[in-house]
Amino acid sequence: MAKRAMWGQAGYARRSMNYFVALMLAACAIPQAAAQPSDELMVGRFFVELVGESLKQKFLPGSTDTQSVRAKAALLVPKFTADGCEVLQWDRNARSKLSLDISRPGKYCLDQDYESFCSPFEHGCPGPVIDIRASNVDVDLRGHTVSASGTGVSGYGQNIRIHHGRIKSARLGVQLSDKGNSPALAAPGLPLNADPVFSDTGFVVESMQFSDVGTAIMVSGRGNMVRDNTIGANFDKKNSTGAHLALLSYGPAARIERNTFRLSGLASGANGYAMYLRSADGTVVGNNNVRTGFSRTGTIGVGVSGTTGVVLESNTLDTEKAVELDDASSL
Repeated sequence: MAKRAMWGQAGYARRSMNYFVALMLAACAIPQAAAQPSDELMVGRFFVELVGESLKQKFLPGSTDTQSVRAKAALLVPKFTADGCEVLQWDRNARSKLSLDISRPGKYCLDQDYESFCSPFEHGCPGPVIDIRASNVDVDLRGHTVSASGTGVSGYGQNIRIHHGRIKSARLGVQLSDKGNSPALAAPGLPLNADPVFSDTGFVVESMQFSDVGTAIMVSGRGNMVRDNTIGANFDKKNSTGAHLALLSYGPAARIERNTFRLSGLASGANGYAMYLRSADGTVVGNNNVRTGFSRTGTIGVGVSGTTGVVLESNTLDTEKAVELDDASSL
């Protein structure tokens, strides 16, 4: 049966090639010298050329339309700076959308600006531009700007440091999460976790500039540090929690120091927080400056939830309320 099928295919190919030769001979027989060929002759020539090209592509080797073959991106070759920093690159073979992935410890940096804008209804749009799934990671943006409609930087692990760069237009600038305790679970209005257990995450976000972001920074875990950042929060842009806040710290023993906040875009009747702390026992909030670019109505400098022993020192809070404590909190 296999032999018959093979011979049948071969016979079909021979007959098709015979037709091809016959058509070519017929084309040669069409008068070529006529100054103005008739419509019938023009149609005949077109038909001969069309069928001939079809048979050629089917039976002659090397006739594949190369434009229909999707070119594969070049393999990603690691790049390093003179001081040993690995330059983050977009692996287009692994990701169809812009994503700078980090999956192992190390020192990383940017060597250019990046933009990632898409419709919120598009699949994968909220995904982070820089996606960290490792511990002991240092990301130096080196003055470059990440502009995004979703999230700028997302990280899961311990001892992750983000510094010296700009994040623009994102709904969420930087989110660093303790395993099992996402900071998104600690937003205002959500129920308190009765007995949360935090890892020693040691996250650091410092010397960053955030402009026109919904929320600049969300961190969870123990012993995190947020310092020397400039934050322009536009409360017209909501993060995934739906709350209006520029910075959220979830977990004990954080230090939030020397940050400058400018709040804008708060709708009438809403509340907006410069800093919101939950389960943040022993956190120090010092030398921060908060200003509003609109009416102070509804603005809160520091919101405290489920927390005792927070230290507030030398902060300038140009908000309607300097501090708001829930029933489970005390200073």
